[in-house]
Amino acid sequence: MKVVPDSLTSAQFLLGAANSISDLLPFLIVMAVGFLVGAWGQASRSPIAVVAGMVLILLAVAGFLGDNGDGPIPKVIRDAVD
Repeated sequence: MKVVPDSLTSAQFLLGAANSISDLLPFLIVMAVGFLVGAWGQASRSPIAVVAGMVLILLAVAGFLGDNGDGPIPKVIRDAVD
């Protein structure tokens, strides 16, 4: 059973969850900073910085899901299956 068709890209899926790009921007910025902090921590062999980067990434995901968890994502999937 195919849940999401190939024509529905991940960008369209995220935009379906948020009302606009400006709704996604804070979460994307925190996630990007998390990746940069984690990469810097890996390069400098600092486990604390790696963990801090991972925490930032998880906070961005949790914030996005908390803000948009009951939004139109299930409707997008339901429409894609039908």
